[in-house]
Amino acid sequence: MAPTVYDWRDDPMGTVVAVPEVRARFIRTEPGAPKGTFHTHEESGGWEAWVVLEGAVLFEFDDGHGHIDSVVATAGQAVYATPHERHRVSCAGDVPATYYLTVTPHRAPTHTHYDAEGNRMPTVPGVTHPTWRGELAAGVAREESPSVG
Repeated sequence: MAPTVYDWRDDPMGTVVAVPEVRARFIRTEPGAPKGTFHTHEESGGWEAWVVLEGAVLFEFDDGHGHIDSVVATAGQAVYATPHERHRVSCAGDVPATYYLTVTPHRAPTHTHYDAEGNRMPTVPGVTHPTWRGELAAGVAREESPSVG
């Protein structure tokens, strides 16, 4: 079987592969979009790594005690989070930003979320059926009804 080439411009929110060992995807974020809540990958033990492809991306890390460290990365730069680091990601500039990310391993529950006050929210399975160009990503089990993630 010939290898497949994945171009972020074909699906700027698409997942290339999602298997227990790794999830790899592209994300495009718009200027002024609302910031999400902080999350970790502590329940899955996942390490998350990002590579910025275009624009500028703000990475924020919350120590859980009211202190937030942040860094802005631009095209060609990478940032990572350990499984227990609370983090969130957003566009840092006035033009859209696109980045590639991996989470290793990728197993449910995929995310542990925290509310605006820093309290841990109930565990949910997370993203279990991600897609690429409207089809289930490589490695995703096809026995269940897919939901876009």
